[in-house]
Amino acid sequence: MTASPGAHFGSCPLDAWLAGQCGAADSRELPILLAQMQLRLLRSTLAQAMRGTYYGTRLQGCCDITTLADLTRLPFTTADDLRNWGEFLCVSQGDVQRMVTLHTSGTTGQPKRLAFTDADLAHTRDFFAVGMSQLVRAGQRLAVLLPGAERPDGVADLLRQALGSAGVEVVAPPPQVHMAGGGGELARWLEQAAAHCVVAAPAQLASLLTCFPAAGPKNLCGVLSSAEPLDATLGQSLRQRWQCEVLDHYGLTETAYGCAVECAAHQGFHVRELDVLVEIVDISGSNVLPIGQAGEVVITTLQREAMPLVRYRTGDVARLLPGPCACGSPLHRLGPVLGRIERPAGASPRIVCPSKGRGWQNS
Repeated sequence: MTASPGAHFGSCPLDAWLAGQCGAADSRELPILLAQMQLRLLRSTLAQAMRGTYYGTRLQGCCDITTLADLTRLPFTTADDLRNWGEFLCVSQGDVQRMVTLHTSGTTGQPKRLAFTDADLAHTRDFFAVGMSQLVRAGQRLAVLLPGAERPDGVADLLRQALGSAGVEVVAPPPQVHMAGGGGELARWLEQAAAHCVVAAPAQLASLLTCFPAAGPKNLCGVLSSAEPLDATLGQSLRQRWQCEVLDHYGLTETAYGCAVECAAHQGFHVRELDVLVEIVDISGSNVLPIGQAGEVVITTLQREAMPLVRYRTGDVARLLPGPCACGSPLHRLGPVLGRIERPAGASPRIVCPSKGRGWQNS
């Protein structure tokens, strides 16, 4: 659902999409009506969350929410908490469409599992369709290069479902292309695919840039970077050498893959604000930080059926950006990820920062 024709919004398609959901007629109404709908959705999310045993206990007596600011009264959720994933489940297992297991570092050594209903995934498909409309259109081909994307209800499958009705063909390389190692096999596959747009991780894009140093692969006119922070220098090199648009995406598996995406103005990530509430807190979690100040990204999912998450500490360090975007959007945007918070057992938390093109290193 998008705003009615003739409504005035900025060039970022997410604003018109959000306006269609909350009933805003123009950019002036959007922040007000969006906040009102967020409050209604937060209340319903808390009621749904309390159907699970974890939040049913943790949220007792603190769900009298009258404003969005009351969110700060609620306890945090951590990655370690999710290792007891069954306590978060709020639907029957028969209603679960997709289960994802994440093997990440933590104090327990146990993997965390995440459950999604078809309705949960449908919200992500809608977000994908809107965000990708900036890069690909009917009659074109999208190649999803992320490893594992070809799995059922993986990223490629969700994009195929999201964009198929718009006339976009979605393809993904077979697993053996990734298993070959290096970028040569992937580059050959991409050249044969003749895709107009690719979704890839920054490390893949850096490797492909060495294979196509002067001009992009055949037909390519758009790139969506995902899965890791995109270094600004790499993004600029891709735009200049390949002569195509390059947008960055901020996503978490915990938010059903999609969370926020850049627009062509490249002034931060536009958040899917009726599916995710974003806070920035200090590293201790004691205070919510003002707009413009960097801290830990904390998310609360909205409209989630299977496993709603309340004040989930992502471990990512970023800031909310002040002022409107150059695209005309009046909504807050999320700045680039500046680092990750590590919490070693028995030691104080520390921030590790991304090193340009080489993953993560200690700051």
